[in-house]
Amino acid sequence: MLIGLALLSTGGPLGTDMYLPSLPKITEDLGTDGSRTQLTLSAYMIGMGLGQLVFGPLSDMLGRRKLLIGGMVLGIFASAACALTPSIEMLIGARLVQGIAGGMGVVLARAIISDRVQGAAAAKAFSVMMLIMGVAPVVAPLLGGLIEEVADWRTVFWTLLAIAIVQSIVAFSMPETLPRELRHNQGPMRTYRSMGSLLRKPAFTGYAVAFSMGFGAMFAFISGSSVMMQDQLGLSPLHYSWAFATNAVAIVAANFLNVRLVSRYGSHRLQGIGIGMVIGGAVSLLIVSLIMSADFALAVPAVLVCTITATAGCGLNMSNTTALAQRQAQGRNGAGSAALGAFQFAVAAVVSPLAALGHSPMLTISLVMTVCATVALVGTIIARKAERAGTK
Repeated sequence: MLIGLALLSTGGPLGTDMYLPSLPKITEDLGTDGSRTQLTLSAYMIGMGLGQLVFGPLSDMLGRRKLLIGGMVLGIFASAACALTPSIEMLIGARLVQGIAGGMGVVLARAIISDRVQGAAAAKAFSVMMLIMGVAPVVAPLLGGLIEEVADWRTVFWTLLAIAIVQSIVAFSMPETLPRELRHNQGPMRTYRSMGSLLRKPAFTGYAVAFSMGFGAMFAFISGSSVMMQDQLGLSPLHYSWAFATNAVAIVAANFLNVRLVSRYGSHRLQGIGIGMVIGGAVSLLIVSLIMSADFALAVPAVLVCTITATAGCGLNMSNTTALAQRQAQGRNGAGSAALGAFQFAVAAVVSPLAALGHSPMLTISLVMTVCATVALVGTIIARKAERAGTK
């Protein structure tokens, strides 16, 4: 089942990473500017947040399976609209819908896991799922770069459509994990109020902040990496794809280690190590951006060391904060998963345009990453204090 759930959750990384090498070409073909093209990424992130915010709590009331199938089918139509778009405005709108479909897959997959397992077993399950999902950000930029070399950017979205069809088939095969007797048959508004009650718990909110801001640090790199590595560091689309993929491999490796170590060392310790790695990588990248010129021979390796450290830390942080936050949900797994997703992609929607500001992409990205990582640390401290005080 974990393999299927991981596949259903790949809409997020595939929808962002596969088309990144094509952003300059999209800008040219649709006769727009880079800032408006960047909005296609922000729209996708907003859609991901909305999909999780709306359908996570609803799944506590209606069950998981039907909503999951509906989300995957919606992804098919949204991908077709992206491939056929004649304008940047339509592409932005289609990306919003595509993001909603991707968000439904992510939030429902998390809720299904939480229906089945708790505690250290949940942390291990989330790590296994992220380990499998890690294949997507490794393959996506490489495939996107290859498509850009031999075809065009519209072919990227036709490929995403084919993947959405496969996801729909997998969704049809999934069992219902929330039986009727465990559903909250209390109406939509009370269902959403249950999410509000979760957000009033300092332990849950602290981990949600740590989860989302850790992701924000990683997404600052993801959203700005194309410009930083191609325009500033001079890499070709294909070489950029390889460089990007090394960061995805780091996330896979971090989650592999988490699976092996979480039973021995616990989620708290590994999540703390992850946050430390994110801060260390972000600050190191900031230093590199200030002292090293783009044409320096070691510029690319130095940047990769910094970003790999940060993204590996994000892998440790996100797996364990998901399990620690969901532990606080206590039977409201859909609402808890939705709150995490809403935080995550709200941050991503803000971070994406921020990472595009200024004349030095590397400097801007490193600053945004450092701020996000610092706030994630603050969220962790708040959650740990609440747990020790017993105000879970």
